[in-house]
Amino acid sequence: MKFNHNFKLVDYTDNYRLYACDDVNARLDFVEENIVRVAIYRHGEDILPTFCINPYGQPNSPARNRLDTEGFHFDTPEVENTDNGEKITLTSGIEMDVDFHNFLLSFIDDGEVLFEDRRPLSYNLENEFGRGYYHYISREEDEKIFGLGDKSGFMDKAGRSFRIETTDALGYDAESSDPLYKHIPFYICENSVGNYGIFYDTSATSYMDFGVEINNYYQPYKFFKTEDNCIVYYVIFGSKLEILRSFARMCGKQAFPPKWSFDYCASTMAYTDAENAGEQMQGFLDKVKDLDFSCSGFYLSSGYTSIGNQRCVFNWNKDKFPDPAAFVKSYEDSNIHLIPNIKPAFLTTHPMYGMIAEKGLFVKNEDGTPFVTQFWDGLGSYLDFTNKEAYDFWGSQVTEKLLDNGIVATWNDNNEFDIKDSDATVKGFGFGKIRARDVRPDLTYLMVKSSYEAQRKKHPELRPFLSTRSGNIAVRRMAQTWSGDNMTSFHDLYYGHYIGLTLSMSGMFFYGHDLGGFAGEMPSKELLLRWIQHGLFEPRFTIHSWNTDGTATMPWTYEDVIDDVRGIFAQRKQLIPYLYSSAYNSVSYDEPMNAPLFLYYDDEDIEEDCESFLVGRDVLATCVLDEGIENISAYLPEGDDWYLDGKFYKGGQNVSLHIPPTSKMPYFIRSGCVFPTDEGKYGFESEQKLVFTVYPLETGFFQSSFFDDDGETFEYKRGNCTRLIFSVVCEKDKVSVFYKNIGKVHITPDIKLVGSDDRKLIIESRD
Repeated sequence: MKFNHNFKLVDYTDNYRLYACDDVNARLDFVEENIVRVAIYRHGEDILPTFCINPYGQPNSPARNRLDTEGFHFDTPEVENTDNGEKITLTSGIEMDVDFHNFLLSFIDDGEVLFEDRRPLSYNLENEFGRGYYHYISREEDEKIFGLGDKSGFMDKAGRSFRIETTDALGYDAESSDPLYKHIPFYICENSVGNYGIFYDTSATSYMDFGVEINNYYQPYKFFKTEDNCIVYYVIFGSKLEILRSFARMCGKQAFPPKWSFDYCASTMAYTDAENAGEQMQGFLDKVKDLDFSCSGFYLSSGYTSIGNQRCVFNWNKDKFPDPAAFVKSYEDSNIHLIPNIKPAFLTTHPMYGMIAEKGLFVKNEDGTPFVTQFWDGLGSYLDFTNKEAYDFWGSQVTEKLLDNGIVATWNDNNEFDIKDSDATVKGFGFGKIRARDVRPDLTYLMVKSSYEAQRKKHPELRPFLSTRSGNIAVRRMAQTWSGDNMTSFHDLYYGHYIGLTLSMSGMFFYGHDLGGFAGEMPSKELLLRWIQHGLFEPRFTIHSWNTDGTATMPWTYEDVIDDVRGIFAQRKQLIPYLYSSAYNSVSYDEPMNAPLFLYYDDEDIEEDCESFLVGRDVLATCVLDEGIENISAYLPEGDDWYLDGKFYKGGQNVSLHIPPTSKMPYFIRSGCVFPTDEGKYGFESEQKLVFTVYPLETGFFQSSFFDDDGETFEYKRGNCTRLIFSVVCEKDKVSVFYKNIGKVHITPDIKLVGSDDRKLIIESRD
């Protein structure tokens, strides 16, 4: 009977419980002390696998059964019967009330309801809510929602609705456009009782409503809807930081990028689109040397593959680049790594299209013919990466056309697999033919995985560098990302700032933006400078453009401010030791590289939507995001004290900053850290000189750490690295620093005390 479903316990162990009503199963798995998995599915129906869940596994793991529990630590909760069902008490202290009538869950924290399923029915058990699977849960009027990947607008997503799927959103509005490029149905909710996180493990198109819809018959609610044939979701408890770290750990470690990727990496559509692309690329090389800019990478846009006005992946345009290997070598000899653009669809005019179609490697129509759709400047077909032969073909092309020519990195682009036709099918994961639209993010993951494995095979000693525009949370294990094809405007700079931090709050820790803006007119001088100032503090530091007039946005676009731009770039070099060490911490401890202040500080004076953010754990940066503004205020969170240009500031106050567009960026450094900087010569042939500055407490003890290695291999996992542990005692008249290197690569650190502190500095090695 509709709205009347009575479940019974049918199986259980110490770590899971299975309930059933007719053909519907409801399963609880207590996978960690602070994580519960809930699954609602029909008996006998196949459940597609997942690539997203990967606790403590390999970065390029194969598909995993969505109900698998391998790799988790498990929790053994206490269970007691109640009049309505069961009461389950997790080791973390969270209580779960399981109501057997309609299978309704309530999560209780310290005697108060944290959240609960909407009564009288939360799940669409007998199509009471129409087609699809639903999950309705309680909503507080003033609750806050963070996450969901690269969603537009401010940090708090409460009161909005979103579609969870991937789209090639060229020129999107960073305030309001939806969807964008990522498929990450994970969010953190903060309400009057506490915090909880929910991750819906699905690759199907889904929908989130955080209060747009209201209904007279129900208390305030929010809901998730999916086109999947089941609902599998994880509930995570703790502080916002604990929830984020648990989610990141559950989905597998973020890939550790090589050090060169933190330097300036250039790009533009203009150079490779030009008829004289080879000359343009050589001109860039000459210019960056002549102006003495440090540059370690170049994102090679798809014009290098052109045939006429169409882009044909893996096709080197020999008119533009007669000798690809020699071209690549000219850049590698200058220590600039080319990162070539590759796309997963082949135009019907592509020279290899017929061969690929004959082998049956494309996504197909029901009748077995290639599924054809709009792609760039024509019609094309996507490779079916669930087909092992297609997967291997892609890897062979990455090797033959790119890696064998000396390239060591890939830019996996236009990989949203924009397939919505229900007749388009893929070979599947051993289930037989399935709808392509149900596994679009999986196709992206498998594309990235094929590229990753080709790079590992070609250069087994190197940590692969990959960038991907689209994907689910699983791609973090192999690649970094960026915010896609943004617009050239202050409006998009302003809201792009929050898109980036929202990516961080969604587990995508290594990201950046197309500095200056990708689509639109050439950025104004002020806008370009503001973008560069902002990008200074993010993992990806890249200017990229497709300007309407065909010009290229470059650091030297405005000759009268080249010295100012160079000064900001020199700051980037100075920060790289800190950024790289922070990246190691991010990978090792599941900590975001960039974070909103509220992630670490429980301070009611912190504004969620502000121009300030944390860079690593020890830097607080504040950027100007509006046109015509030079004066801005930074709030320093209570709980830590801070230094700016050597001056000491107590936490819990606002500090006024004057930041002209042409200036180097001021930034606060947290009291209680030893801060590494590179004080060596800046330029095309830079030199490194590591200096460690102690930013002491007024009094007390703290520890600080530093990581460095060869910057490109996996040797650090064998201890072939530098890992300094600083133990610092701060007294009224002296600061004592004791350091120990627990890595195998020796270093004698150059340590100094911040210049404004006149206490005696004592340094002692404990090696």
